[in-house]
Formats: sequence, C-alpha cells, structure tokens
Amino acid sequence: MKIALCVPENDLGFSSACAPLNLGHLASYLRKYGEDIDVKIFDGMANQNVEKLLFEFQPDIVGVTAVTPQAPAAYRLLDGLKTNRPDVLTVMGGIHATVMPNEALEHASVVVKGEGEIALLNIVRAFQAGKKVSGIIDGDYVPNLDDIPSPAWDLIDCDFYLQFFVPFGELKKPCLSLVTSRGCPFRCRFCWNSVRTFPTRYFSPQRIVDEITYFIEKHHIKSIFFNDDEFVVNKKRLKELAVLFEQTGINKKISWGCQARVNSLDLSTLQLMRKMNCVVISCGFESAIPRVLKYLKCGTVTVQQNERPLPLAHKAGILIGGSFIFGTPTETLEEMKSSLKWFEDQDMLKFIGINTIVPFPGTPVWNLAKAKGYLPDKVDYARLIPPTIPEKTYLIDKAVTHKVYNRFFHDIQRVTWLITQVRETPHWKRFLRLMLTQTFWKILILHPATVFRLAKKITNGTLRDMNIRS
Repeated sequence: MKIALCVPENDLGFSSACAPLNLGHLASYLRKYGEDIDVKIFDGMANQNVEKLLFEFQPDIVGVTAVTPQAPAAYRLLDGLKTNRPDVLTVMGGIHATVMPNEALEHASVVVKGEGEIALLNIVRAFQAGKKVSGIIDGDYVPNLDDIPSPAWDLIDCDFYLQFFVPFGELKKPCLSLVTSRGCPFRCRFCWNSVRTFPTRYFSPQRIVDEITYFIEKHHIKSIFFNDDEFVVNKKRLKELAVLFEQTGINKKISWGCQARVNSLDLSTLQLMRKMNCVVISCGFESAIPRVLKYLKCGTVTVQQNERPLPLAHKAGILIGGSFIFGTPTETLEEMKSSLKWFEDQDMLKFIGINTIVPFPGTPVWNLAKAKGYLPDKVDYARLIPPTIPEKTYLIDKAVTHKVYNRFFHDIQRVTWLITQVRETPHWKRFLRLMLTQTFWKILILHPATVFRLAKKITNGTLRDMNIRS
C-alpha cells in the first residue's frame, strides 16, 4: 500500500524554519507498527511540486497537514484529488483540522482531530481490510513519546531546512530546528495550546541526545534551536540533558538556543544552560502594559517578572530577547508606545520580534473577535499570516484605526531594528555603518531622542556586548 503525507505547496510568501516533524513522526510510526506500507513525504514548504509528485507516486491514501494559513492550499489539493483521483482515500489532520473539523470534512474523506499517529495507523489498517473509512475521527495521543520512532529523516529534505534559516545571529548554519515535546502547560489566550486537550509530554533526554548525535555525524550541524513552546520548564529533564551533553561532548560540538517563559529562568537554571552551551533565549514578553499582559497570558506573568531574567541572563553569559504582540483588543496607541519605551529602557534585552495579534481559530482571541464582530463570517485564512505585516492580517483592535496602526507598526519596525543592531554590536564602527542606511536617517528624523540615547550609551559603555560565539 502506498501512502503519501503532504504539506501543501507554499503560496504564502514565507517558509518554515522547521522541517515537517509531524509528518516525519507519522511516517516512522507507520513503518514501525504497520505492514506492507510504502510511505513518502511531499513537502510544498521545501519548494517541492506536490501535485506532480503525487501523480508520479500514485498513492492509495493521501494525508495532508496544514496550519491555518495553509488551509486554503490544503483544500485546493484535496479538492483536486477528489476530482481527478476519486479512488484515493484523503485524510486531513493538523492544527487547523483539529479546530475546524467540519469545514475540513468538506474537502477530505476523513478528518483527524488531535494527534495523528494512532489514528492514521488505524485508518490504514481499516483500509487494508477493505473497510469503509470516513468522517471525523478523534485521534488519541501517545502517552510515552519515545514510543514514536525518530522522524523518518530519509523522507525529509533535511539539507533544505538546515541551510534555510537561522533564527538568531549567534546560531550558525547548518542549524537544526528541533521539537522535543508536545504541548505546553500554559494556556495563553492567543495560542493554539489554549484549546489543546492532551497533556504536555516530553521526549526523553537520551532520545534527544541520540537525534542530535545523528545530525552532528550525518549533517555536521553547528547549532540547534529548540522550537518547543517551552523548553526549560521541565527542570528535571534539563538537568538530565546537561549530564548527557557533558558525557557525549555535545556541549563542545554545537551551540543552541530555545524558547522559554520568563518564570522558568532563575540564575541557577541559566548557568546550567550556559554550561550546556546555550547562547540565546527567546521569551514571549508580549506586552509591557499590565492589563494587556494579564489578558494575553491569563495572569501568569507580570511586567516585573518579564524584567527579572534580563540581568540574570547577562550574568550567566546568555543573550536574551523575545517577542511582543500589538493590536490586542482595546489596546490604545499610547499603550503600544509604552511597550516600545519599555524595550528601549531594557539595555540587556538584546532583540525583540514584533507581531500583530492573530486571531487563530479556536483560541479565546478568535472567539472574542467573532463575538464582537471584528471578523467576517468567512475568514480569509491567508490573511492570518504573516503577523509582521499588518496590512495582510485582520486588525481586531478597534481602539485605533487600521491606517494609524499600520503607520505605527512600520515605524516601530524600524526603531526596533536599529536598537537591536546597536545592542548586538555596541561599537562606534557599527553605528557609523548603520548611518549609511536610509532607515537610520528616517529614524533620526522621526525619533531623534532614541538615536541620541543609543549614541550616548555606546559612548559611556552602558550597552555591554557579551560576544558569545560557539
């Protein structure tokens, strides 16, 4: 039996830094527990021609995964199969199908809600037995993640992803983006995890080390970014990983970074991470306005807690930065400017990424936007990405007009770019090179006080450069 697992072709103008690990796990799970199965992965995000590859492979079952912005492309692919290959059993899974199963069922024969390994194996076995399979299926979760074999790396274009993107300058290519857990113990209102019903689970430290060792030996990687929603909260696992990193020499072979919540970053943890050769951490600061932050993160973090790990990370020798969300419902323009001012004042915060809040289906933010009439009845999912381009997404904050918000957002993109550039390399030579750009002079005209403050901080040595290099 031939099974094709697909990521829709990329028509969104962006790509993912992370290989399709979900499909890699599905493929390896089918290989281990299924029989008489020939499985392939076709990845449109890696610029593969999925339709052409499907025609050549002639599969019996086609599984398609999609996050919400990819849903239109996934539906077109499934509709084409329904027309041209009605004999093929089509299955859709992933985040979007889980929260919008009835919509997905209009395009696929079967929709899997939740995790896919057990459900897809059961679908394949039923199909092989000649049984009719259709409708919405609740996919059960695998309690012990180590029961899922390592992703079928031989079916994934690893070289594409290893060379495609490095999220931070301190990480060097080839850079592996790895996910070592499923779920998150927190329920931020803008995040998919707010509707997740399965418990948070972790791959074991030995499993992680085995996969890293494979990529060091096979692909000669120089760095890793752990794309877990929260990599640090499981302190027991982190300590066990530290022992294995030391024993295997991984801490001397690669540098790495991760995402973490500020609450997880005490000094002893940061020092342990630095010993493991962690060089950069990205946190979700989200807002410097107490009421906005309380809404977004359900009251689990305060602005004071956001500030706490900054000097600790500096002391440990790790660069720290993070993300901010703008456009939260009822957030005023003055409040957004206050969040930007907070970033300007935090000299040890090396970088930030700024985003417009995105109402992803199923989240509390989506439900609020729908209830308030901020979204149309038929949402254009392609407009839910990228959040860094506000013209292309829905603005659900009615405290400011879209025109005013767009002008503000593009303005702070320039400002945060300059501040980040200076903080990464706080030397006059770097500052003078920045003066050769048009962006610098736009910022000087609109924000002269910011530029002069940066110049003064370079002069008096306020901005300290750790110069971390692997």
